[in-house]
Amino acid sequence: MLDNLAYSVNAILPIFLLVLIGAFLKKFNKLNDSFVDVADWLVFKIGLPVMLFSEVAGSSISENLDLKLIVFLVVSVTTSFFCVSLISIISIRDRSKRGAFIQGICRSNFAILGVPLAVNMFGEAGGSAIAIAMPFVILMFNSYSVVILSIFSGSDKHKLDKKAVLGILKNIITNPLIIGVLLGIPFMVTGASLPIAVDKTLSYLSGLTTPLALMSLGANFRIESLRGRIGYAITAAIGKTVVIPALALTAAILVGIRGPELGVVMICFGAPTAVSSYIMAKKMDNDHELAAQILLLSTFLCVFTIFIMIFILKTFAFI
Repeated sequence: MLDNLAYSVNAILPIFLLVLIGAFLKKFNKLNDSFVDVADWLVFKIGLPVMLFSEVAGSSISENLDLKLIVFLVVSVTTSFFCVSLISIISIRDRSKRGAFIQGICRSNFAILGVPLAVNMFGEAGGSAIAIAMPFVILMFNSYSVVILSIFSGSDKHKLDKKAVLGILKNIITNPLIIGVLLGIPFMVTGASLPIAVDKTLSYLSGLTTPLALMSLGANFRIESLRGRIGYAITAAIGKTVVIPALALTAAILVGIRGPELGVVMICFGAPTAVSSYIMAKKMDNDHELAAQILLLSTFLCVFTIFIMIFILKTFAFI
């Protein structure tokens, strides 16, 4: 258990440190607003799509494909987005906060933390299980987030008419993150590989994505932005790290999911809010400051909640 706690801390703490480095550099005028804008563009348009492409393309369809797990994840992720959306419409008046709130609760850091955490917990079996699930989960997370952020965009003053629906579909089709996932699927299915030079280039681009996104987040963070948002941020962070994973794990156990597959469910719903949620909220005219706060709070809480989930599941021999 101490090893699992140490791993969770080591997986989560670097995220906070990179955010602090960004805030520190901005405070001492080593990073300016122009640099942050360029960094956000680079992460959203190039870095994240390349990283998701590499993750999906590197996966493989095997004989151990668990259809029960895939169906469960598809149904559960869809249900969580739908239910949280209804709750936000009823309880949040500011439409620009709704998109950040919804994806903050429903969208996890599956691509960045998922594989290393699964391998650490279950070895090759965990890595295989999460690699097969990843294309489905990432595609849902990004598609649903584009829909939500488009509907509740601060610049969208129209009703959900035909023109608005076509606009949402266009956003989905042209979203760089979704394009990255879709381009990776043929490589996953066929097992084809890229030339070594191309693969290394993509690896370099993928490697800069997370640190650049987190430093940009820190540079954008301002204490005064907490005003009027802290209640939403705390609620979303608790929903992300406690409520949603508890419901998902209970449902998974009831339908008979166990072992590495149950670990994948835990990571899918229990990991902190995705780093890309902040970038997407900013680029799609939603409350990106609220998205940043949810990301930071959920990341902090996950140091404790992931350890508690692992402890409980192992104690009752579910994993």
